[in-house]
Amino acid sequence: MFHDPDFTPFTPNERPSWRSTKRNFLENWPPSAYREDYFTLEGVWPLVRRTHYLTDPEMIEEMLITRTESFTRDFITVDSLSSTINRDALFFVEGGDWKWQRRALAPAFRHESLLALTPTFVNCAKAQADAWRCAPQAAPVDVMNAMSNVTFAVIERAVLGVTGAFDGGKFVAAMQESFAGMSWQRIFTLLRLPTWLPFPGSSKINRDMRYLYDETARLLAARRASGGQTQAIIDRLLAAKDPESGRSMTDAELIANLYGFLVAGHETSAVALGWSLWLLAKDQASQARLRDEARAIAGGADISGDTIEKLQFTKQVIQESMRLFPPAAAIGRQPREDMMLGPHKISKNEPVYAALWALHRHEKLWDAPNAFDPDRFAPEKAKARHRCAYMPFGAGPRICIGMGFAMLEMTAILATLVRDFRFTPVEGHRLELAPDFTTRPKGGLPLIIEKI
Repeated sequence: MFHDPDFTPFTPNERPSWRSTKRNFLENWPPSAYREDYFTLEGVWPLVRRTHYLTDPEMIEEMLITRTESFTRDFITVDSLSSTINRDALFFVEGGDWKWQRRALAPAFRHESLLALTPTFVNCAKAQADAWRCAPQAAPVDVMNAMSNVTFAVIERAVLGVTGAFDGGKFVAAMQESFAGMSWQRIFTLLRLPTWLPFPGSSKINRDMRYLYDETARLLAARRASGGQTQAIIDRLLAAKDPESGRSMTDAELIANLYGFLVAGHETSAVALGWSLWLLAKDQASQARLRDEARAIAGGADISGDTIEKLQFTKQVIQESMRLFPPAAAIGRQPREDMMLGPHKISKNEPVYAALWALHRHEKLWDAPNAFDPDRFAPEKAKARHRCAYMPFGAGPRICIGMGFAMLEMTAILATLVRDFRFTPVEGHRLELAPDFTTRPKGGLPLIIEKI
Protein backbone atom coordinates (compact mmCIF):
# COMPACT_ATOMS: atom_id res chain seq x y z
CA MET A 1 0.00 0.00 0.00
CA PHE A 2 1.56 3.27 -1.15
CA HIS A 3 0.57 6.78 -0.03
CA ASP A 4 1.39 10.06 -1.79
CA PRO A 5 -0.14 13.55 -1.42
CA ASP A 6 -0.61 13.72 -5.21
CA PHE A 7 -3.16 10.91 -4.97
CA THR A 8 -5.61 13.49 -3.55
CA PRO A 9 -5.11 16.23 -6.16
CA PHE A 10 -7.64 18.75 -4.85
CA THR A 11 -9.53 19.79 -1.72
CA PRO A 12 -13.35 19.46 -1.86
CA ASN A 13 -15.29 22.70 -1.46
CA GLU A 14 -17.63 23.14 1.50
CA ARG A 15 -19.86 25.09 -0.90
CA PRO A 16 -19.88 24.83 -4.71
CA SER A 17 -18.41 27.62 -6.80
CA TRP A 18 -18.71 28.63 -10.45
CA ARG A 19 -14.94 28.73 -10.70
CA SER A 20 -14.77 25.03 -9.83
CA THR A 21 -17.60 24.24 -12.24
CA LYS A 22 -15.38 25.43 -15.07
CA ARG A 23 -11.96 24.38 -13.74
CA ASN A 24 -12.64 21.07 -11.97
CA PHE A 25 -16.26 20.21 -11.23
CA LEU A 26 -15.18 17.47 -8.79
CA GLU A 27 -14.13 20.18 -6.34
CA ASN A 28 -17.85 20.96 -5.90
CA TRP A 29 -18.56 17.54 -4.43
CA PRO A 30 -18.48 18.24 -0.65
CA PRO A 31 -16.26 16.47 1.90
CA SER A 32 -19.32 14.50 3.04
CA ALA A 33 -19.46 12.80 -0.39
CA TYR A 34 -16.61 10.55 0.76
CA ARG A 35 -18.36 9.60 4.03
CA GLU A 36 -22.11 9.57 3.34
CA ASP A 37 -24.29 7.50 0.99
CA TYR A 38 -25.91 10.38 -0.88
CA PHE A 39 -25.64 14.11 -1.45
CA THR A 40 -27.30 16.80 -3.54
CA LEU A 41 -26.31 20.07 -5.13
CA GLU A 42 -29.32 22.36 -5.07
CA GLY A 43 -30.29 25.98 -4.65
CA VAL A 44 -26.69 27.06 -5.18
CA TRP A 45 -27.26 29.12 -8.33
CA PRO A 46 -30.39 30.58 -9.92
CA LEU A 47 -32.07 28.37 -12.53
CA VAL A 48 -29.96 25.29 -11.71
CA ARG A 49 -32.20 22.40 -10.73
CA ARG A 50 -31.36 19.98 -7.95
CA THR A 51 -28.99 17.15 -8.84
CA HIS A 52 -28.63 13.91 -6.87
CA TYR A 53 -25.41 11.98 -6.30
CA LEU A 54 -25.19 8.37 -5.14
CA THR A 55 -22.23 6.85 -3.32
CA ASP A 56 -24.10 3.85 -1.94
CA PRO A 57 -23.66 0.61 -3.94
CA GLU A 58 -27.18 -0.56 -3.08
CA MET A 59 -28.85 2.57 -4.48
CA ILE A 60 -26.55 2.55 -7.52
CA GLU A 61 -27.53 -1.08 -8.15
CA GLU A 62 -31.20 -0.10 -7.91
CA MET A 63 -30.72 2.66 -10.50
CA LEU A 64 -28.47 0.89 -12.99
CA ILE A 65 -29.55 -2.73 -12.67
CA THR A 66 -32.76 -3.46 -10.72
CA ARG A 67 -34.84 -0.58 -12.13
CA THR A 68 -32.86 0.27 -15.25
CA GLU A 69 -36.01 0.60 -17.39
CA SER A 70 -37.20 3.43 -15.11
CA PHE A 71 -34.29 5.68 -16.14
CA THR A 72 -32.89 7.34 -19.27
CA ARG A 73 -29.61 9.14 -19.86
CA ASP A 74 -29.58 12.42 -17.92
CA PHE A 75 -30.06 15.64 -19.85
CA ILE A 76 -26.72 17.11 -18.70
CA THR A 77 -24.71 14.19 -20.13
CA VAL A 78 -26.77 14.16 -23.33
CA ASP A 79 -26.47 17.90 -23.95
CA SER A 80 -22.82 18.14 -22.89
CA LEU A 81 -21.59 15.12 -24.86
CA SER A 82 -23.83 15.06 -27.91
CA SER A 83 -21.58 17.45 -29.81
CA THR A 84 -18.68 15.07 -29.12
CA ILE A 85 -20.54 11.77 -29.61
CA ASN A 86 -23.40 11.69 -32.12
CA ARG A 87 -26.85 10.99 -30.67
CA ASP A 88 -27.41 8.07 -33.05
CA ALA A 89 -24.62 6.10 -31.30
CA LEU A 90 -25.19 3.19 -28.93
CA PHE A 91 -24.05 5.44 -26.07
CA PHE A 92 -27.15 7.65 -26.38
CA VAL A 93 -30.00 5.69 -27.95
CA GLU A 94 -32.74 4.34 -25.71
CA GLY A 95 -35.33 1.56 -25.62
CA GLY A 96 -35.75 -0.59 -28.71
CA ASP A 97 -33.09 1.33 -30.66
CA TRP A 98 -30.54 0.59 -27.95
CA LYS A 99 -31.50 -3.09 -27.66
CA TRP A 100 -31.16 -3.87 -31.34
CA GLN A 101 -27.88 -1.93 -31.69
CA ARG A 102 -26.43 -3.74 -28.69
CA ARG A 103 -27.47 -7.13 -30.10
CA ALA A 104 -26.05 -6.28 -33.52
CA LEU A 105 -22.70 -5.09 -32.15
CA ALA A 106 -22.20 -7.80 -29.52
CA PRO A 107 -20.50 -10.35 -31.85
CA ALA A 108 -17.65 -7.89 -32.51
CA PHE A 109 -16.76 -7.97 -28.81
CA ARG A 110 -16.77 -11.71 -28.12
CA HIS A 111 -13.86 -12.72 -25.92
CA GLU A 112 -12.24 -15.05 -28.44
CA SER A 113 -12.32 -12.32 -31.09
CA LEU A 114 -10.70 -9.89 -28.68
CA LEU A 115 -7.95 -12.33 -27.68
CA ALA A 116 -7.02 -12.56 -31.35
CA LEU A 117 -6.24 -8.83 -31.25
CA THR A 118 -3.44 -9.29 -28.67
CA PRO A 119 -0.67 -9.06 -31.31
CA THR A 120 -2.16 -5.74 -32.45
CA PHE A 121 -2.06 -4.37 -28.90
CA VAL A 122 1.53 -5.56 -28.42
CA ASN A 123 2.79 -4.22 -31.75
CA CYS A 124 1.40 -0.76 -31.02
CA ALA A 125 3.14 -0.80 -27.62
CA LYS A 126 6.40 -1.95 -29.24
CA ALA A 127 6.26 0.92 -31.72
CA GLN A 128 6.05 3.35 -28.79
CA ALA A 129 8.91 1.52 -27.07
CA ASP A 130 11.06 1.92 -30.18
CA ALA A 131 10.35 5.66 -30.20
CA TRP A 132 11.37 5.94 -26.54
CA ARG A 133 14.63 4.07 -27.17
CA CYS A 134 15.56 6.70 -29.75
CA ALA A 135 14.59 9.67 -27.55
CA PRO A 136 16.87 11.54 -25.10
CA GLN A 137 16.81 9.61 -21.83
CA ALA A 138 16.92 12.57 -19.44
CA ALA A 139 14.07 14.55 -21.00
CA PRO A 140 10.63 14.19 -19.34
CA VAL A 141 7.98 12.47 -21.45
CA ASP A 142 4.26 13.15 -21.17
CA VAL A 143 3.01 9.58 -20.80
CA MET A 144 -0.62 10.65 -21.08
CA ASN A 145 0.04 11.99 -24.57
CA ALA A 146 2.14 8.93 -25.43
CA MET A 147 -0.66 6.60 -24.35
CA SER A 148 -3.10 8.56 -26.53
CA ASN A 149 -0.85 7.84 -29.50
CA VAL A 150 -0.57 4.14 -28.63
CA THR A 151 -4.27 3.55 -28.06
CA PHE A 152 -5.18 5.48 -31.19
CA ALA A 153 -2.78 3.29 -33.15
CA VAL A 154 -4.66 0.33 -31.71
CA ILE A 155 -7.96 1.84 -32.82
CA GLU A 156 -6.60 2.39 -36.34
CA ARG A 157 -5.72 -1.27 -36.67
CA ALA A 158 -8.49 -2.91 -34.62
CA VAL A 159 -11.39 -0.64 -35.60
CA LEU A 160 -10.36 0.42 -39.12
CA GLY A 161 -8.23 -2.58 -40.04
CA VAL A 162 -5.62 -0.31 -41.66
CA THR A 163 -2.90 2.16 -40.85
CA GLY A 164 -2.21 5.43 -42.55
CA ALA A 165 -5.80 5.73 -43.80
CA PHE A 166 -5.86 9.27 -42.42
CA ASP A 167 -3.83 11.70 -40.35
CA GLY A 168 -4.08 10.11 -36.93
CA GLY A 169 -2.11 12.89 -35.22
CA LYS A 170 -4.45 15.54 -36.58
CA PHE A 171 -7.49 13.45 -35.62
CA VAL A 172 -6.29 13.00 -32.02
CA ALA A 173 -5.40 16.70 -31.70
CA ALA A 174 -8.85 17.69 -32.96
CA MET A 175 -10.48 15.33 -30.45
CA GLN A 176 -8.49 16.82 -27.57
CA GLU A 177 -9.57 20.30 -28.66
CA SER A 178 -13.21 19.22 -28.83
CA PHE A 179 -13.12 17.88 -25.26
CA ALA A 180 -12.12 21.35 -24.04
CA GLY A 181 -15.56 22.69 -24.94
CA MET A 182 -17.44 20.27 -22.72
CA SER A 183 -17.08 22.26 -19.50
CA TRP A 184 -18.69 25.25 -21.23
CA GLN A 185 -21.50 23.08 -22.60
CA ARG A 186 -22.07 21.66 -19.12
CA ILE A 187 -22.41 25.19 -17.74
CA PHE A 188 -24.82 26.18 -20.53
CA THR A 189 -26.88 23.08 -19.83
CA LEU A 190 -27.00 23.79 -16.09
CA LEU A 191 -28.22 27.33 -16.82
CA ARG A 192 -30.72 26.02 -19.42
CA LEU A 193 -29.00 27.94 -22.19
CA PRO A 194 -28.58 26.61 -25.77
CA THR A 195 -25.35 24.63 -26.08
CA TRP A 196 -24.67 26.25 -29.46
CA LEU A 197 -23.92 29.60 -27.79
CA PRO A 198 -20.34 30.79 -28.43
CA PHE A 199 -17.65 30.52 -25.76
CA PRO A 200 -13.88 31.15 -25.78
CA GLY A 201 -12.39 28.98 -28.52
CA SER A 202 -15.76 27.71 -29.75
CA SER A 203 -15.16 28.61 -33.41
CA LYS A 204 -12.07 26.37 -33.60
CA ILE A 205 -13.80 23.61 -31.65
CA ASN A 206 -16.75 23.71 -34.07
CA ARG A 207 -14.32 23.40 -37.00
CA ASP A 208 -12.61 20.49 -35.28
CA MET A 209 -15.94 18.75 -34.71
CA ARG A 210 -16.92 19.14 -38.35
CA TYR A 211 -13.52 17.76 -39.42
CA LEU A 212 -13.89 14.76 -37.11
CA TYR A 213 -17.37 13.94 -38.38
CA ASP A 214 -16.48 14.38 -42.03
CA GLU A 215 -13.32 12.30 -41.66
CA THR A 216 -15.28 9.50 -39.98
CA ALA A 217 -17.86 9.53 -42.80
CA ARG A 218 -15.03 9.44 -45.37
CA LEU A 219 -13.39 6.44 -43.67
CA LEU A 220 -16.67 4.56 -43.64
CA ALA A 221 -17.39 5.32 -47.30
CA ALA A 222 -13.86 4.27 -48.33
CA ARG A 223 -14.12 1.02 -46.41
CA ARG A 224 -17.50 0.21 -47.94
CA ALA A 225 -16.20 0.98 -51.46
CA SER A 226 -13.17 -1.27 -51.02
CA GLY A 227 -15.35 -4.36 -50.74
CA GLY A 228 -12.70 -6.10 -48.62
CA GLN A 229 -13.44 -8.07 -45.47
CA THR A 230 -11.32 -8.17 -42.32
CA GLN A 231 -11.98 -8.86 -38.66
CA ALA A 232 -11.81 -5.11 -37.94
CA ILE A 233 -14.72 -3.55 -36.10
CA ILE A 234 -15.56 -1.31 -39.07
CA ASP A 235 -16.32 -4.43 -41.15
CA ARG A 236 -18.33 -5.92 -38.33
CA LEU A 237 -20.32 -2.67 -38.16
CA LEU A 238 -21.03 -2.81 -41.89
CA ALA A 239 -22.14 -6.43 -41.59
CA ALA A 240 -24.07 -5.98 -38.31
CA LYS A 241 -27.67 -7.14 -38.29
CA ASP A 242 -30.12 -7.50 -35.47
CA PRO A 243 -30.37 -11.29 -34.95
CA GLU A 244 -34.09 -10.91 -34.15
CA SER A 245 -35.31 -8.47 -36.81
CA GLY A 246 -32.56 -8.65 -39.44
CA ARG A 247 -32.31 -4.86 -39.38
CA SER A 248 -29.03 -3.24 -40.50
CA MET A 249 -27.62 0.11 -39.41
CA THR A 250 -28.35 3.28 -41.32
CA ASP A 251 -25.44 5.43 -42.49
CA ALA A 252 -26.13 7.86 -39.63
CA GLU A 253 -25.97 5.02 -37.09
CA LEU A 254 -22.84 3.57 -38.68
CA ILE A 255 -21.02 6.92 -38.64
CA ALA A 256 -22.17 7.65 -35.08
CA ASN A 257 -20.95 4.31 -33.72
CA LEU A 258 -17.69 4.31 -35.67
CA TYR A 259 -16.97 7.80 -34.40
CA GLY A 260 -17.91 6.73 -30.87
CA PHE A 261 -15.37 3.90 -31.02
CA LEU A 262 -12.71 6.22 -32.44
CA VAL A 263 -13.27 8.78 -29.67
CA ALA A 264 -14.24 6.86 -26.55
CA GLY A 265 -12.44 3.65 -27.51
CA HIS A 266 -9.06 5.31 -27.48
CA GLU A 267 -9.51 8.11 -24.93
CA THR A 268 -10.65 6.12 -21.89
CA SER A 269 -7.92 3.50 -22.32
CA ALA A 270 -5.29 6.18 -22.88
CA VAL A 271 -6.27 7.95 -19.66
CA ALA A 272 -6.28 4.74 -17.62
CA LEU A 273 -2.86 3.74 -18.99
CA GLY A 274 -1.41 7.19 -18.36
CA TRP A 275 -2.53 7.12 -14.74
CA SER A 276 -1.25 3.54 -14.37
CA LEU A 277 2.26 4.49 -15.49
CA TRP A 278 2.24 7.58 -13.26
CA LEU A 279 1.12 5.56 -10.21
CA LEU A 280 3.77 2.90 -10.90
CA ALA A 281 6.39 5.65 -11.17
CA LYS A 282 5.39 6.74 -7.68
CA ASP A 283 5.38 3.16 -6.36
CA GLN A 284 8.61 1.53 -7.53
CA ALA A 285 7.91 -1.70 -5.62
CA SER A 286 4.69 -2.32 -7.55
CA GLN A 287 6.44 -1.37 -10.78
CA ALA A 288 9.16 -3.96 -10.13
CA ARG A 289 6.55 -6.57 -9.24
CA LEU A 290 4.68 -5.97 -12.50
CA ARG A 291 7.95 -6.15 -14.46
CA ASP A 292 8.86 -9.43 -12.79
CA GLU A 293 5.43 -10.87 -13.61
CA ALA A 294 5.69 -9.91 -17.30
CA ARG A 295 9.17 -11.43 -17.56
CA ALA A 296 8.19 -14.59 -15.71
CA ILE A 297 5.12 -15.22 -17.86
CA ALA A 298 6.26 -14.05 -21.29
CA GLY A 299 10.05 -14.14 -20.94
CA GLY A 300 11.57 -12.29 -23.87
CA ALA A 301 8.72 -13.21 -26.20
CA ASP A 302 5.76 -11.03 -27.07
CA ILE A 303 2.72 -11.30 -24.84
CA SER A 304 0.20 -13.45 -26.69
CA GLY A 305 -3.42 -14.52 -26.50
CA ASP A 306 -2.20 -17.58 -24.59
CA THR A 307 -0.29 -15.62 -21.93
CA ILE A 308 -2.15 -12.34 -21.51
CA GLU A 309 -4.75 -13.67 -19.10
CA LYS A 310 -2.01 -14.90 -16.76
CA LEU A 311 -0.89 -11.31 -16.10
CA GLN A 312 -2.97 -11.06 -12.92
CA PHE A 313 -0.96 -8.38 -11.10
CA THR A 314 -0.77 -6.23 -14.24
CA LYS A 315 -4.57 -6.35 -14.43
CA GLN A 316 -4.80 -5.45 -10.73
CA VAL A 317 -2.61 -2.38 -11.28
CA ILE A 318 -4.96 -1.17 -14.02
CA GLN A 319 -8.01 -1.83 -11.86
CA GLU A 320 -6.54 0.08 -8.92
CA SER A 321 -5.55 2.92 -11.25
CA MET A 322 -9.16 3.16 -12.46
CA ARG A 323 -10.33 3.16 -8.86
CA LEU A 324 -8.19 6.14 -7.86
CA PHE A 325 -8.52 7.93 -11.21
CA PRO A 326 -11.60 6.57 -13.02
CA PRO A 327 -11.58 7.79 -16.64
CA ALA A 328 -15.25 8.79 -16.24
CA ALA A 329 -15.89 10.57 -12.95
CA ALA A 330 -19.66 9.95 -12.88
CA ILE A 331 -22.46 8.07 -14.64
CA GLY A 332 -25.74 9.95 -15.06
CA ARG A 333 -29.37 8.93 -15.36
CA GLN A 334 -32.75 10.63 -15.18
CA PRO A 335 -36.00 9.05 -13.92
CA ARG A 336 -38.80 8.74 -16.45
CA GLU A 337 -41.31 9.68 -13.72
CA ASP A 338 -41.20 11.11 -10.19
CA MET A 339 -40.01 8.32 -7.91
CA MET A 340 -38.43 7.20 -4.68
CA LEU A 341 -34.87 5.93 -4.97
CA GLY A 342 -33.96 4.36 -1.67
CA PRO A 343 -35.30 6.86 0.88
CA HIS A 344 -34.96 9.84 -1.48
CA LYS A 345 -37.71 11.51 -3.50
CA ILE A 346 -36.53 12.41 -7.01
CA SER A 347 -38.38 14.38 -9.65
CA LYS A 348 -38.31 13.27 -13.29
CA ASN A 349 -36.65 16.63 -14.09
CA GLU A 350 -33.72 16.01 -11.73
CA PRO A 351 -30.62 14.10 -12.87
CA VAL A 352 -29.08 11.38 -10.71
CA TYR A 353 -25.41 10.40 -10.78
CA ALA A 354 -23.42 7.44 -9.62
CA ALA A 355 -20.54 9.56 -8.30
CA LEU A 356 -17.68 7.25 -9.26
CA TRP A 357 -14.85 9.51 -8.13
CA ALA A 358 -16.29 9.65 -4.58
CA LEU A 359 -17.59 6.05 -4.64
CA HIS A 360 -14.12 4.72 -5.48
CA ARG A 361 -12.59 6.73 -2.61
CA HIS A 362 -15.39 6.24 -0.08
CA GLU A 363 -14.33 5.79 3.53
CA LYS A 364 -17.02 3.15 4.21
CA LEU A 365 -16.07 1.00 1.24
CA TRP A 366 -12.28 1.06 1.10
CA ASP A 367 -9.42 0.77 3.60
CA ALA A 368 -7.01 3.69 3.14
CA PRO A 369 -9.13 4.90 0.18
CA ASN A 370 -6.56 7.42 -1.09
CA ALA A 371 -3.65 4.95 -1.16
CA PHE A 372 -2.45 2.95 -4.17
CA ASP A 373 -2.82 -0.77 -3.44
CA PRO A 374 -3.24 -3.14 -6.42
CA ASP A 375 -3.75 -6.06 -4.04
CA ARG A 376 -7.26 -4.75 -3.36
CA PHE A 377 -8.12 -6.46 -6.64
CA ALA A 378 -6.67 -9.86 -5.87
CA PRO A 379 -9.39 -12.30 -7.02
CA GLU A 380 -10.67 -13.31 -3.58
CA LYS A 381 -10.88 -9.72 -2.35
CA ALA A 382 -12.66 -8.61 -5.49
CA LYS A 383 -15.27 -11.37 -5.14
CA ALA A 384 -16.17 -10.16 -1.64
CA ARG A 385 -16.91 -6.61 -2.84
CA HIS A 386 -20.36 -5.33 -3.82
CA ARG A 387 -20.60 -5.28 -7.61
CA CYS A 388 -21.50 -1.59 -7.59
CA ALA A 389 -18.72 -0.48 -5.24
CA TYR A 390 -16.30 -0.38 -8.18
CA MET A 391 -17.55 0.28 -11.70
CA PRO A 392 -15.20 2.20 -14.01
CA PHE A 393 -17.08 0.74 -17.01
CA GLY A 394 -20.55 1.22 -15.54
CA ALA A 395 -22.89 -1.59 -14.53
CA GLY A 396 -26.04 -3.34 -15.63
CA PRO A 397 -27.36 -3.77 -19.18
CA ARG A 398 -25.63 -0.59 -20.36
CA ILE A 399 -22.18 -1.53 -19.08
CA CYS A 400 -19.55 -0.43 -21.60
CA ILE A 401 -19.61 -2.81 -24.57
CA GLY A 402 -15.85 -2.27 -25.02
CA MET A 403 -14.86 -3.29 -21.46
CA GLY A 404 -13.28 -6.61 -22.51
CA PHE A 405 -11.45 -4.94 -25.40
CA ALA A 406 -10.10 -2.21 -23.11
CA MET A 407 -8.88 -4.56 -20.35
CA LEU A 408 -7.00 -6.82 -22.76
CA GLU A 409 -5.57 -3.83 -24.62
CA MET A 410 -4.38 -2.08 -21.46
CA THR A 411 -2.92 -5.26 -19.95
CA ALA A 412 -0.90 -6.03 -23.08
CA ILE A 413 0.37 -2.46 -23.46
CA LEU A 414 1.28 -1.89 -19.80
CA ALA A 415 3.14 -5.20 -19.44
CA THR A 416 5.03 -4.68 -22.72
CA LEU A 417 6.24 -1.21 -21.73
CA VAL A 418 7.05 -1.80 -18.05
CA ARG A 419 9.02 -4.95 -18.87
CA ASP A 420 11.59 -2.90 -20.81
CA PHE A 421 11.53 0.56 -19.19
CA ARG A 422 11.75 2.12 -15.73
CA PHE A 423 9.41 5.05 -15.05
CA THR A 424 10.20 7.65 -12.37
CA PRO A 425 8.49 10.92 -11.39
CA VAL A 426 9.70 14.36 -12.45
CA GLU A 427 10.95 16.16 -9.36
CA GLY A 428 8.85 19.19 -8.46
CA HIS A 429 5.93 18.40 -10.76
CA ARG A 430 2.57 19.17 -9.17
CA LEU A 431 -0.57 17.44 -10.37
CA GLU A 432 -3.62 19.50 -11.32
CA LEU A 433 -6.76 17.66 -12.34
CA ALA A 434 -8.76 19.14 -15.23
CA PRO A 435 -11.63 16.75 -16.00
CA ASP A 436 -13.86 17.23 -19.04
CA PHE A 437 -14.74 14.16 -21.13
CA THR A 438 -12.31 12.14 -18.97
CA THR A 439 -10.18 12.77 -15.87
CA ARG A 440 -7.16 14.11 -17.72
CA PRO A 441 -4.67 16.22 -15.74
CA LYS A 442 -3.78 19.72 -16.83
CA GLY A 443 -0.41 19.69 -18.57
CA GLY A 444 -0.26 15.91 -18.90
CA LEU A 445 1.78 13.45 -16.80
CA PRO A 446 5.53 13.99 -17.29
CA LEU A 447 7.79 11.09 -16.29
CA ILE A 448 11.44 10.14 -16.74
CA ILE A 449 11.72 6.96 -18.83
CA GLU A 450 14.88 4.82 -18.75
CA LYS A 451 15.73 1.77 -20.82
CA ILE A 452 16.46 -1.33 -18.76
